[in-house]
Amino acid sequence: MTEVARTQGSSSEIERGGVAEVAALGTVLTELFRRLGVTQTQYAHRVHLDKSAVSRYLSGRRLAPQEFVDRLVSEVEEHLGAPLRAEAKEALRSRRLEALRVCNPDEFQLESLRGELARSRRDTRRAERNIEALQTLLEVKEGEVRRLADDLTRLRLDWGAERADPAPTYDLLREIARLRQDLEDAEHLRAEAERHGEELRDQVLRLEEELSRRSSSTGAVPLAAFKDQLAELWGEENFPEASRDLTEAAWSRPLDEVTELLNWVKETAGLTPAVTFVADVARLRPLEDVLAFAPEVSWQGRSRIQESWTNAVAARVTSRNAAVVFQGLRKTETHSDSESDRVLAEVVSRVRSDAQAVDLVTAALSGTSAPTRLRRVAETLARRRRGDRFGLRVSIGLVGAGRHDVAALVLAAALPDGKGPEPDDVRLGVVVQELEDAQIEALFDLVTWLDDTRLMTTFAVWLNHLHDSTLLYRLFTTMARQGRLGLLDLHASTALRDAVGGWRRHSRGQ
Repeated sequence: MTEVARTQGSSSEIERGGVAEVAALGTVLTELFRRLGVTQTQYAHRVHLDKSAVSRYLSGRRLAPQEFVDRLVSEVEEHLGAPLRAEAKEALRSRRLEALRVCNPDEFQLESLRGELARSRRDTRRAERNIEALQTLLEVKEGEVRRLADDLTRLRLDWGAERADPAPTYDLLREIARLRQDLEDAEHLRAEAERHGEELRDQVLRLEEELSRRSSSTGAVPLAAFKDQLAELWGEENFPEASRDLTEAAWSRPLDEVTELLNWVKETAGLTPAVTFVADVARLRPLEDVLAFAPEVSWQGRSRIQESWTNAVAARVTSRNAAVVFQGLRKTETHSDSESDRVLAEVVSRVRSDAQAVDLVTAALSGTSAPTRLRRVAETLARRRRGDRFGLRVSIGLVGAGRHDVAALVLAAALPDGKGPEPDDVRLGVVVQELEDAQIEALFDLVTWLDDTRLMTTFAVWLNHLHDSTLLYRLFTTMARQGRLGLLDLHASTALRDAVGGWRRHSRGQ
């Protein structure tokens, strides 16, 4: 009985892991580990792994990577001062392959191909050694033939042809012929081994490339078993371990399993772990996976799950990837910007400067036409950012970046109803007075450019709250110069109608 066979675990130990083959491997590894005489914490520090990972591998709750198995065998051999028997190592490898076959058939196929490729390379090396030996023997035999031929020639000269016996030479020639046939067969076997090795190598490379594009973890147990493990951990109130397992699942499992897992976690463990799980998916997975997962979050509706997701995605947005995120979140079939609007609004709420806000918005909308569904972004820029009342500076920056359309949305959000100043009694005119002259000119050009009579009129009404009419008259002058003063709705405000009359008298008097 081999060393590995002697360490086979009991049925209760196997059941504890959820997947029999993985648990059986964990039992074998645990028996090896005990020979070291150290704690799991000590060993985890030694091999630079998290203690929870070592615990999962040894308990059979997660399939141990080949590197972990090899390192453990090496540590045991060094500790014992003697190598494990070859059959023990092979049995251990077979035990892991069997567990891998259950957990991840694709990786099992890859490992099997790698093993077959290694055998093929050994066959090739064996054939090469055989060829070298045959060539050496053939050279020896050919040398003997040459010597016998010389001896035969001398004998014929000395004693006459009838007394010379050529039989030894003929025997050698027949042996040489057999050696040449053996050499030809060996070269054919080597060529076959090389060809088979190249085919296996190509298969390994193709499978490695295919699996590298996937985000599944080779050590992950099947989803049903993983759910059982989580339920057991929650039942034992081992919440830290369950959280670690869920975080790992968020980035390692296939996206379809992540979707199923989200709904299961919410139903089984409640909202809090589901909220954390969604945030981990957004933080840890490749951006293309994050965007592909967005519809599953939208399906959850307005909830803590969606809020957690939005915050986590927003934290990853930069001016370099803003367009990918914003346009990737759009629902192409309905052209809905709801999710992208929510994420971009969260992004711009976090920036410190107006310039950063402008850069992010223009980067996100790069290559897109005028947006009509950016309510949250516009409101955030107009009302929720400190230091930029009404979003005027951002609007001016957007104009400078060529996004008059977005700047108009920000102004519309800042002046929603035209009923006067904000409840905190902030006057638009006071904020405009704080701008530089060039900024005022750009802002008034924007207002004049608008095709929204209500918005143009509301802006003028708010500006009229200043006791000083200088800014209001400057706005009227800009609008008149571009032939758009007549668009103001003077019936909406008596004060505004009087202000326009005062401006006209002032203009005539100049």
